[in-house]
Amino acid sequence: MHRLLLRVAEKLRRRWWAWRKPSLRGCAIVARDADGAVLMVRHTYRKSHEWHVPTGGVRKDEHPETAARRELAEEVALQAGTLTVVHTETIDLHGARNEVTVFATAVTATPRADGREIAELAFFPPHALPHSTPEWARAYIARAAALDGRIDGLHG
Repeated sequence: MHRLLLRVAEKLRRRWWAWRKPSLRGCAIVARDADGAVLMVRHTYRKSHEWHVPTGGVRKDEHPETAARRELAEEVALQAGTLTVVHTETIDLHGARNEVTVFATAVTATPRADGREIAELAFFPPHALPHSTPEWARAYIARAAALDGRIDGLHG
């Protein structure tokens, strides 16, 4: 029942954004394990076949890094160590203006899907991301890789 409500709420939110065109702030986290594999998630309320990096909204008066830490803890039960800003961009999100801050972090613990927002999670080598990974997520992973040069071949 909860997942159904999340799907309905997501559709309503997108319509609200298209009508009101608010300014939003979001974060995305490129979390990699010791082998350089990237943590990817499937949301319960988005296209069920798509794999994304963890993302979330930044609350009013919240710092993007605080939001990134909160999202990792809430959605995949991980405590982020050092978070490095990879990139900031403003995108159109269903009619809303969304300023997204992308972070990179290393993880050593085992993530756990919350079962509410996250249906499934897995680590994927960056050269073998799921075919359904959107281009924006691939670009964020590539930008994170450019910081340390450890990950090659992300666009393909």
